[in-house]
Amino acid sequence: MQGKIPLPENQPVAVNALRTKRAEITGQIAMHEREVDRLRAELVHLDATMRLFDPGTDPAAIEPLRRFPRRTEYFARGEVTRRVYDALREAPDVRAQTLADQAMRDKGMPETDRALRQEFVYRFLNVMHDMKRRKNLVKVGHGQGVRFTLPPKAPSLL
Repeated sequence: MQGKIPLPENQPVAVNALRTKRAEITGQIAMHEREVDRLRAELVHLDATMRLFDPGTDPAAIEPLRRFPRRTEYFARGEVTRRVYDALREAPDVRAQTLADQAMRDKGMPETDRALRQEFVYRFLNVMHDMKRRKNLVKVGHGQGVRFTLPPKAPSLL
């Protein structure tokens, strides 16, 4: 009987359910630990290959790519895009930091939580860069002070 956990006699149903859940979670942890070990081994081989081609390279200096979550529990579907367009109705250009601060106030989040604020800023930047790629926004400036604005309208030919 694979997958079944031997249960002690005379245990309440809740305790048995908790034991089963714990066994499931520890199994998932073991599975993910094996995956992490496999990825670390791949990384060692990749680093060695890079050193073969360029002995002066320092693989540890290469920053990992940041993966942005596709969805977040803080914003409803399309809410970030709506907030960007709403802000552009009020002002000629917007900054992700300003939008993130306003969103945190609207949602009652503590403004002192730096990690949460940074997550909000990344979320707005990610969406605004995607809107720029689709030619719905124009990027103004670079670095910390980057702003986004609507593209100029094409002149009418009529």
